[in-house]
Amino acid sequence: MHKNGERGVGGHPSLYDAFNLGDRVKRTRKDKEGKPKEYKGTVLAIDEEAIEIYWDTVNGKFRPEDMGIAFTTCPIYEIFNGTENYTPIKKEHR
Repeated sequence: MHKNGERGVGGHPSLYDAFNLGDRVKRTRKDKEGKPKEYKGTVLAIDEEAIEIYWDTVNGKFRPEDMGIAFTTCPIYEIFNGTENYTPIKKEHR
């Protein structure tokens, strides 16, 4: 629960409770051939409706040439539910 004891936007947990600045996170995306690519990154900013992530690794390789993305702002629905192309965002457990 968030500061006032309520859940976050759309019935999802508060992003402040689910993530901390600096958390390592991951998600998977299927490429054009249907092969999964695992992206990993660091949470740079959090607000009530989104987190900003710097993606730095794809399939274990640091910033490969064909990576294509670096910074994304992910809205709360996408974080917890994913999209047609991306899985939900999860904390990376070490």
